[in-house]
Amino acid sequence: MLHQLYTALGMLDLTTVLTFLLVLIVSYIILNYFFTVQRVDIPGPTPWPIVGNLPHIAGARDIGKRLLEFRKTYGDMVFLRFGPQPILVCFGYKLVREVLLVNGEKTKFRPSWMYLIKKLFPKVTGIFFSDGKTWSDGRKFTVVALKDFGVGKKTIDERIHEEVQYLVDEFSKNPQKPVDVLKVFPMATSNIISNIVFGSRFDYDDKDFKEMLYHIYFIFKSATIGAPENFFPIIDKLKPWNTNTQVAGHLAAVRTYMRSRVDKERDSFDPNNIRNFIDLYLEQEGKPDSKISEDFLFQAIVDIYQAGTDTTAVTLAWCMLYMLKYSEVQKKCRDEVMKVIGDGRFPSSKDKVSLPYVMATIHEVQRLAAVAPAATPHATLEDTYIDGKLVPKQTVILCHLMSVLYDPNEWQEPEKFQPERFLGEKGELIKHEAFCPFSMGPRTCIGQQLASNEVFLFFTSFLQRFNFTTVNKDDCVSTDGEQTGVTRQPYPFEMCFKPI
Repeated sequence: MLHQLYTALGMLDLTTVLTFLLVLIVSYIILNYFFTVQRVDIPGPTPWPIVGNLPHIAGARDIGKRLLEFRKTYGDMVFLRFGPQPILVCFGYKLVREVLLVNGEKTKFRPSWMYLIKKLFPKVTGIFFSDGKTWSDGRKFTVVALKDFGVGKKTIDERIHEEVQYLVDEFSKNPQKPVDVLKVFPMATSNIISNIVFGSRFDYDDKDFKEMLYHIYFIFKSATIGAPENFFPIIDKLKPWNTNTQVAGHLAAVRTYMRSRVDKERDSFDPNNIRNFIDLYLEQEGKPDSKISEDFLFQAIVDIYQAGTDTTAVTLAWCMLYMLKYSEVQKKCRDEVMKVIGDGRFPSSKDKVSLPYVMATIHEVQRLAAVAPAATPHATLEDTYIDGKLVPKQTVILCHLMSVLYDPNEWQEPEKFQPERFLGEKGELIKHEAFCPFSMGPRTCIGQQLASNEVFLFFTSFLQRFNFTTVNKDDCVSTDGEQTGVTRQPYPFEMCFKPI
C-alpha cells in the first residue's frame, strides 16, 4: 500500500503536490477555526474564515460610521472577530452605561495581550494601556499633579492665560488674515501641556516643538485597532514598513525627546522649588516607597501630550465652527461674558458657575462634535455577562460614545444644535447622565478637568475680544466632519478673528 502511494506521488508534478498540501493546510485551519472558536449569542456579520470581519471594515475612511451601519442591522450589541480576536461593539446610553459603569470593574482592563500594544509599549504601557496596580498608582499620581497643578508659582489658569494672550496678540496683528484653527490650536494646547510638564512654553517656530507635534499628530491620526497586522503578526514581518511600524517609530522619537528633557530637568532639580510635572516625579524618585518608575514617567508624559493636545484643540475648532454657523448663539454667549466678566480681566475657571449659557453652548458643541467617537478599547479578563449575554474572556470592547451623545432615547431631536437642552427652567446649567464626551466609569479621561478649563478659558477669552467671522461674507458653513484616527474633526476651514 505504501509502495503504491509513493508510486502515485512520483507521477505527480511538484506544483500539484504543493497545491494539494496547501489545500490540506488551509482546510485544517478553517476546520480548526470553526471547531475551536467560542460561540456567542450576540448578533453580528458572519465572519470570514481566518480573517474574521476584517474585510467588512477594510477601506473604511471613517470606521465609526461603518460600525454604525452594523448597528442598523444587528442592534446595540454587535459581535465581530478581527482575525481570531473577539470584538464587542456597544451602542446607546443604556448599554454603554452597563459596560463602563455597572460592569466597570470587570471591563476596565486594556487588551494588553494584543500585538499592537506589545509593539508600541515594549517596556511600560503608561496610563492608557496599563492595568492593575501600575495603572492605579500612575493614574493617582497624574490626576493629583494635574488637579489645579498644585505646584510651582503658577496656577493652571495662569498657564492657560499665557497661551491665550499669545494667540490674542497674534490674531490682533492682522485681523483680516484668515486663520486655519486646525493648525494653530494644536500648537496652543500642546504648549499648555509643555508649560505643565516642563514649566515653560515653546515658540511656535521652535524646530523641536514642531517636530514633536508632527510625531504626536501622526500617532493620533494613524493608530488603529483594525489594522490586520494587529491580529496576524506575521504581516508585520512580511511588510515591515506598515502603519503600525511607523507609529512605533514616531512614538519612539517622542520618548527619546522626553528622556532628554527629563535629564535636563534633573540637572537643575531643587526639592525646595517644585516647578513642573517632572519635578513632582523627581521629588518622589528618591523616596523608598516611590511607586512611579522612570519608564512609566516617559510614557505618562507622552500620554498627557496625546490626550491634552489633539482632542482639546479639535474641540476648540468645533466651537469656532458652530459659532460661525450660529451667529445668534455667538452673540448671546458674548453678551453673557461681557455682563459677568467685562473686558477688564481674563476669565477664570471659577467663572464657569456664573456663565451657564456659555457652558451649555460648550456642552452642546461637545455633544454634537463627538470629538472622541469611541472610548479607548476596554477588555474582559474573565467571562462576563452584559445585557444578559455571555461575553467571553479576553474580548475587546469598543463603546461607541457618539451613539450615546446622539441617543434619541436620551436627547430630544439629537441632530439639532440647541444649547438650551443643558439649561433648567431658571437658566441654570443642568447635568445630563448621557453627556459623556470624556467617557465614563473607572477609565474616564484623566485630563477631563484640564481640557474643560482650557476650552472654557480660550473660548470666553476670544469672545471678550473678537467677533468670529467667515473669510467671505457669503461663505457657507458646514458642521460636517469625519473620524481620522482617534478623533473626529471638522473638514478644514479658515476664519477671521475681528477685534471688537
